[in-house]
Amino acid sequence: MKNLTVFTASATRPNLMVNSADRIEPTAGWSISAENPEEIIRGFSQLTIKKEYKLRGYQYFSGGNGNGIVWAIPVSEELPHPDFCDRLDEMFLSPPKPEVALDDFMAAIDGDRSPLSYLQAAIALHELHEFGAMWHGCSWGQDRILPFTDDCKEEMLSEIDDIDAGFRIEDYLNFIHPWDELKEIPDILNPHFYYQNGKPTVVFYTINDIGYYKLCRYTHTFEKESYIQKVEREEIGAGDGGIIF
Repeated sequence: MKNLTVFTASATRPNLMVNSADRIEPTAGWSISAENPEEIIRGFSQLTIKKEYKLRGYQYFSGGNGNGIVWAIPVSEELPHPDFCDRLDEMFLSPPKPEVALDDFMAAIDGDRSPLSYLQAAIALHELHEFGAMWHGCSWGQDRILPFTDDCKEEMLSEIDDIDAGFRIEDYLNFIHPWDELKEIPDILNPHFYYQNGKPTVVFYTINDIGYYKLCRYTHTFEKESYIQKVEREEIGAGDGGIIF
């Protein structure tokens, strides 16, 4: 790993205050969202939206369930009504795509190219993909990035009186959930950044309890000089429990 940077858990959270409008229940089916997805980017200090673009979104709503999709469009344009858009039939719910939209909204995102900016861009990607999600439409919203706090050992001491001096990542993983299977133990549990073959790379681990408990590794590989990224999600642990909603 070249130029490794290891982050605290708190580094994955938005670090700027953004005043968000109250959510208004949308109409059924696809509609232009009343919410502004740019608020997600504004919450991260190292990211900006390129001046020639803006982010806007469509909302799908049915029976209390919601999904959405975000597009980057020229700043001089507005989203057309969904009925006047092409539909992406290969995607769930066949979302609308305007002719003027970029294929990847991350092409409209800029930043200072610091390790923290890439971590923030990785988190922002998931948040933007979950834009408009409600009830059964939620998935990423149940992911909890590990470790839960900035001090794993202190977190364990709050419930266990005697912890050996030789603290191990495996101990922490088994402390937070009794896994049926752990395919591997991470060498670095905290979110971290490095260069792989010259490409910025961000890795973090999460627990998601939808259906059953899953321990997952997310690897974000960025294009050089861009925040466009490919994401690989690997399930490396599973356990009983979980929620169904």
